[in-house]
Amino acid sequence: MNLLDTPWIPVRRSDGSRSLIRPAEIADPDNPPVALDSPRADFNGALAQFLIGLLQTCYAPKDDREWEDRLEQPPTVAVLDQAFARYRDAFEVDGAGARFMQDYEALEKRLTGQKRKSATKPIEWLLIDAPTENTLENNADHFVKRGRVKALCPACAVTALFTLQINAPSGGVGHRTSLRGGGPLTTLLALDPDGSGLPDTLWHHLWLNVLPQTVRLTGNLQLSEPKDIFPWLAPTRTSENDQNVTPEDAHPYQIYWAMPRRIRLDFDHTHDGACDLCGRRDRLLIRYVTLNYGINYAGAWRHPLSPYQERENAEPLPLHPQPGGITYRHWLGLICKEPEGKTRLTPAIVVREFQRKKLPEEQFRVWAFGYDMDNMKPRCWYEAILPLYRVPEEIRDDFTKRVAQLTEAAEYVAGLLKSRVKEAWFKRPGDKGNVGFLADSFYQHTESDFYACLPRLVDALPQGRDLEVLQAWHAILTRAALELFDEWSGNDEIAFADPARVALARDDLRKQLSGAKLAKILTLPKRPKEKAA
Repeated sequence: MNLLDTPWIPVRRSDGSRSLIRPAEIADPDNPPVALDSPRADFNGALAQFLIGLLQTCYAPKDDREWEDRLEQPPTVAVLDQAFARYRDAFEVDGAGARFMQDYEALEKRLTGQKRKSATKPIEWLLIDAPTENTLENNADHFVKRGRVKALCPACAVTALFTLQINAPSGGVGHRTSLRGGGPLTTLLALDPDGSGLPDTLWHHLWLNVLPQTVRLTGNLQLSEPKDIFPWLAPTRTSENDQNVTPEDAHPYQIYWAMPRRIRLDFDHTHDGACDLCGRRDRLLIRYVTLNYGINYAGAWRHPLSPYQERENAEPLPLHPQPGGITYRHWLGLICKEPEGKTRLTPAIVVREFQRKKLPEEQFRVWAFGYDMDNMKPRCWYEAILPLYRVPEEIRDDFTKRVAQLTEAAEYVAGLLKSRVKEAWFKRPGDKGNVGFLADSFYQHTESDFYACLPRLVDALPQGRDLEVLQAWHAILTRAALELFDEWSGNDEIAFADPARVALARDDLRKQLSGAKLAKILTLPKRPKEKAA
């Protein structure tokens, strides 16, 4: 099976039908594909990155002009086939030679006896959310049950393999994490299907995230052989003795094809049947072989599809989803760039470069997604669609500062709400557990208002009327906090709440909302003191 020749990518077409396509068919003009259609959300995210990486590696435009030309006039299937053919050998999935995203060495033949038995894993374990060995031993698979997936078709197996390699969490001694660490946050440009002047096709969604060759990526351009891009084309640079692969050791495009785990799919023990994920009948894989001490990526790698946290005198760190998900409090760092400080979030290179282009940003969105990982355990898969706004360069710095104030104020009020609800509920609020869901509820409650404030800011700043937006936001936060406090503290299920305690907590919340700290965050003018009667 070769991934360039075989229809294996599930898509939904413009007429609503579903089919499998070859990579070159993403630009098929006849009933074009409009979206990826995998049975799992993380598979869709991975396949988008696979196709973007393929286009970047084989069909990168020379400059912005060529990029715009291909956006307006997509290539034919034949043109893409020709472009991809250059690296066809790198996309074989099985057989005696090099295999896509798999160790160069035939691990299944190298190992014998007990070593081979311990290195052989059920195919289900390629899935990031599958119960781990330790979970099974402790009978702790309460929510994600064992045995859900016993066999996978080659298409689903290779998608699971790629998904694991680009998201690889900690996996025990010597089992390396992905180039971006375990469970990175990915941000991709996407069309607004309701407001874009471009056709709503898969090609256009993907091409938005391909960079011109003029954009410099981390890596060594002097290393231009296929093995420098696709690490599985050569013996694995193992990391038993703490050997690392730095940007000096690989071509920049290896960023898209990083392979931290040593894995070989077992094609010698298959059987015919229906895939447990997609339901298609095929020869099914039931296991794979893995060894530790694969490639350890270290150094100042900067993946173009991820935002980063920048710290003084330290290498930038890729951002990872956290409990609570992707909300508007992350918008500034994911879309624009947080103001200067000891730490700040900066957008992914693809987002930053897109904003240089002279396209109407209101027609586009940012698709953010990734796993929230607790070491090797996934807590949740998060994804969100974030809006873009055109911000003139002359007001961009002031806009950024004001948005930072909006989000800081929201975080402050969310914290106030949590603490005062706990005071209303419990006699000893400090003894109780996590009530993070209260903040999540607050952000959901105020999300649409936040995004409504942003275009108002863009209009208000040139006129010097931005204070009006801040005052309006203060009113929105105050109203939302009090409404949610009343909702949660008055819940019928909270039978143990003391009415006097609830009243005191609410009164304190109201005072804090109109107090000096929140006003300072929003740089609101001081209220005149009331004269004594």
